[in-house]
Amino acid sequence: MDFWKGAKRGEPVTDRSNKLKGVLFSVLSAVIFGTSPIFFKTIVTTGINTTTQVVLRSIVTMVLAGVLAAVKKQPILLKGRLLVDALMAFVAGQGLTAILLNSSYAYLPAGMSTSLHFVYPSVVMLACVLLFREKINLPKMIALLLSICAIVLMTNTSAHGQIIGVILAVGSGCSYAFYILYLERTPLRDIPVWTFAFWSSLGCLIAAAGLGISTNTLDVSGATVKGISLLMLMVPLQSVLAVRLFQLGVRYSGSTAASLLSTMEPVTSTILGMLILNEAMDAKKLIGCAAIVLSVILVVFGTQRSEQAAEAAQQ
Repeated sequence: MDFWKGAKRGEPVTDRSNKLKGVLFSVLSAVIFGTSPIFFKTIVTTGINTTTQVVLRSIVTMVLAGVLAAVKKQPILLKGRLLVDALMAFVAGQGLTAILLNSSYAYLPAGMSTSLHFVYPSVVMLACVLLFREKINLPKMIALLLSICAIVLMTNTSAHGQIIGVILAVGSGCSYAFYILYLERTPLRDIPVWTFAFWSSLGCLIAAAGLGISTNTLDVSGATVKGISLLMLMVPLQSVLAVRLFQLGVRYSGSTAASLLSTMEPVTSTILGMLILNEAMDAKKLIGCAAIVLSVILVVFGTQRSEQAAEAAQQ
């Protein structure tokens, strides 16, 4: 199999070996994404702050995406309404998400930040119910309640820093939910993958650079060889390899399985945070993390049930 080509478009995913490949690709993608807070927290200790990291990461990703787009003969320039949609989705959605989530790492353990970010499926579901009058079924209702309970369990009201971290992490989930909802309702969802990656990185760059300039926090004067090396390792792993693995996971095993397996991301962050960064997680926080993982699974199953009911009604 050509890793960068994958299965042929439209090819049915019925072969068991292909499904197993899809599961493997999806798990590997989630595990790589789950290393993100470990990289960010480690690089901060080398002298590169969060805002500067987002800027540098966005620049490197833009270069890589631009090169891959050129190789694949995918267009880079967007025009008209598509350009406006791209700026809205990638600056207000993706860029804000990156800033909020990465900022939360300064206040919370890695697994806790990532888990709280994963409230976004429940936020998307709630927004669809309130704004677009979509019906809610029992699994989705339970998922919403689990997300709320998880936030309560993981919020220590006596620790001011942790409250800030929880607000930032949950805020990143809300901004990412906006990003998903906006993508679903615009032609952006149909643009080629590396064009998408280029503009997504540009959105993060604009948001982070704007924040850094306004707060005077863009600074590479304290950067070390170790920090730059880790940054250069993180970008291709997460912005290219993990993205491609997730695409192959969806193609071979289907979107439902890939979405379920994406819950390995907060699990990975939690385990690596405890093993590598020696982060402490008490029983309440671990239960909260588990509740959010379960809520994601319930949202996926609830969405699948809604789609099946809609298909049955049309027949």
